[in-house]
Amino acid sequence: MPLSEEEQRILSEIEEHLYQEDPRLAREVERSNVYAYSGRHLKWAIAGMVIGILLIPVFLAMRSVTLAVTIGFGVAFASGIWAYFAFRRVTQAGINDLRRKRRTLMEGDASPERFRRRFRRDEDF
Repeated sequence: MPLSEEEQRILSEIEEHLYQEDPRLAREVERSNVYAYSGRHLKWAIAGMVIGILLIPVFLAMRSVTLAVTIGFGVAFASGIWAYFAFRRVTQAGINDLRRKRRTLMEGDASPERFRRRFRRDEDF
């Protein structure tokens, strides 16, 4: 749902005050979004998976199957779950963006005048 003119004016004032009071925070908020946040988490999760997988042969070479299974597999498994949720957050945000864009496009076309024209056209047949 689009904001009214009054709401847009209030939001603009809040943004101006934020830029005046703390420009560093304003730049940080401007740059960050769910894609950047989840992307960082996804990179760290993949790195954790690689480290966990690399720990398995290291512990096996030390002849410690118990450590290989518990630590190596545990790190890889936990990182895999973390990567799954980070990827899911990114894809869900993308889906929500598409839904929001479609909704605004449909609201723009859903004027009463458009419906009247369409029904008049249907009545002519």
